[in-house]
Amino acid sequence: MFADVVFNKPIAPLTYSIPDGMSGVEPGVRVLVGLRDEKVKGIVYRLKDKTGLPRLKPIEEVLDREPVLNTDLIQTAEWISSYYLCSLGEALWTIIPKSVKRREKSVLMPVSDTPASEITLTEDQESVFTVLRESLKGEGGHYLLHGVTGSGKTEIYLRIIREVVEMGRGAILLVPEISLTPQTVRYFSSRVGDKLAVLHSRLTGAEKINEWHRILSGQKPIVIGARSAVFAPLRNIGIIIVDEEHETSYKSDETPRYSARSVAFYRARKHGSLLLLGSATPSVESYYRARMKSKLLLLPKRVMNQQLPGTRVTDLRKVRGACHISNTLRAAIEERLRREEQVILFLNRRGFAPYVYCENCGHVFRCKNCDITLTFHRKKKTMSCHYCGFFQPPPDVCPTCGDTGICFSGFGTEKIERILNGLFPGAVIVRMDTDTVRKRTAVDSILTAFSRKQIDILVGTQIVSKGLHFPDVTLVGVLNADISLNFPDFRAAERTFNLITQVSGRAGRSDKGGEVIIQTFNPSHYAIRTAKTQNYEEFYTREIKYRQTLLYPPFCRIVRLVFRGPNENRLIEEAERAVEFIKTNTDEFISILGPSFCPISRIKNNYRVHVIIKVEKTGPVKEVLRKLVVKRSDCYLEIDVDPVSML
Repeated sequence: MFADVVFNKPIAPLTYSIPDGMSGVEPGVRVLVGLRDEKVKGIVYRLKDKTGLPRLKPIEEVLDREPVLNTDLIQTAEWISSYYLCSLGEALWTIIPKSVKRREKSVLMPVSDTPASEITLTEDQESVFTVLRESLKGEGGHYLLHGVTGSGKTEIYLRIIREVVEMGRGAILLVPEISLTPQTVRYFSSRVGDKLAVLHSRLTGAEKINEWHRILSGQKPIVIGARSAVFAPLRNIGIIIVDEEHETSYKSDETPRYSARSVAFYRARKHGSLLLLGSATPSVESYYRARMKSKLLLLPKRVMNQQLPGTRVTDLRKVRGACHISNTLRAAIEERLRREEQVILFLNRRGFAPYVYCENCGHVFRCKNCDITLTFHRKKKTMSCHYCGFFQPPPDVCPTCGDTGICFSGFGTEKIERILNGLFPGAVIVRMDTDTVRKRTAVDSILTAFSRKQIDILVGTQIVSKGLHFPDVTLVGVLNADISLNFPDFRAAERTFNLITQVSGRAGRSDKGGEVIIQTFNPSHYAIRTAKTQNYEEFYTREIKYRQTLLYPPFCRIVRLVFRGPNENRLIEEAERAVEFIKTNTDEFISILGPSFCPISRIKNNYRVHVIIKVEKTGPVKEVLRKLVVKRSDCYLEIDVDPVSML
């Protein structure tokens, strides 16, 4: 017998012999084999009883007692490999848990502080639930649930998942951030008990592999987790729910560059199950398709007669001096502290100062490896690159002119935290961004303290904008609404609207009401104006016209090629050759833009050149790209199908 083995490398499967007497070699197990001059781990893809290849190397060791990948997941990897143009091995190694040794260790599940009680559905919720329940009796299908913040989408998820489990099938609930997992798990575990498994990247290897096997064995029919949970090895999936479906975190930024939302579509169709996308701010593409296919479900009102928070916009062009915390926002914070209510302040930029320069000659301190400025972190006393990790101490003098006038310009969450401590010395202020939540338990610890009102003001990046429910938060401040608006990306307005609307939705989730204050230099921009009133329909109407005029998704599909390497001239040459190859071999494209340097033209000492291909269907172009060979050894090609970022 022989086995085809795949590796986490851009190479085709290789055939190995199975030694006499070796047991346990079957598709889906990991094995140790020789590859070139080293011992590496591979995954058995398939078995066969004959081969025309001479002198095959033998499999040296079987690493698993039982397969960790079933036939369903192997077929899913085949689809990922075909759709996202990666090797089968790269796809399988993305799916498989990375830990090899299995130890009987349980995942510590968040426990609800209050006893579970059944919630009475609103009329809108009941209508949505009825449609979904009827769909379960058929062959599934897919729906988009557009519900304003606080409209009770999570309760719908819970109810329909229970229906699925009662039918003897499994359910997957995807959430966009690990930070949302403890709250969601706590809510679900109080209602469904020990049927729940958790999968996300902050589990230890032992925890992840044990959860994996419990799901595979059928002990845990409900799976909650971030992006990779879409690969949960449930044998009979009844529903997949993608919460906050618009979030870019569902798209992998490394090979294979898969979208969990697209994988969810594939698995739901394959299992004949229901796919439910949910969001208060759906992606323009999802909303367009749902409207076209009459698959749109609506929750237009908050539960318990709660009102959307009132919103005020502060025009920073009219604010004199430092405008980090405007007088309007400062007065509102003081009022909430006096009433012993809570505040969330949102700024999508971490660090103390994102721009360090010499006042005398204008020299700007940039990363030595990347084409971006260094961010000053005051607590660490370093200037850091947020792309490659390079850091250095802040200088005493300018390296260009020798002047001592070093300026730290702009502001991030660390600087806001310091300003707040000066303005409100009696308040408990906590910062939540990737600098403060590096430990596994940090996010849950902060959110638990916040829920117990041990924190007065929570300031953070977009980690504080999603899905959090705290009844005592009556004020949300958006400190600079324009950061994402100025990105060179056709989705900039959409991301700005989404972020503001989502973080605004954290306010007023009780009968105390709430208020949102948005600080911006662009108060008349339609993304800001519609976010102020949380008017998605008006935003969508403006945005869809812009997309149609310039022919961007959903009116086309995009494949992005990124060439990276140390020699910028060779990258341009290789990209031009690729464009010529594509044009010679197919005319099935709308337009090809580039080659040109990416907006961030250098990362980790590699220059970056991209080509944007607009197509009606990706199939013909992908057939050509499979044949595209990069001839230079110092040039690496990334192929991104349906990219979410153009940076």
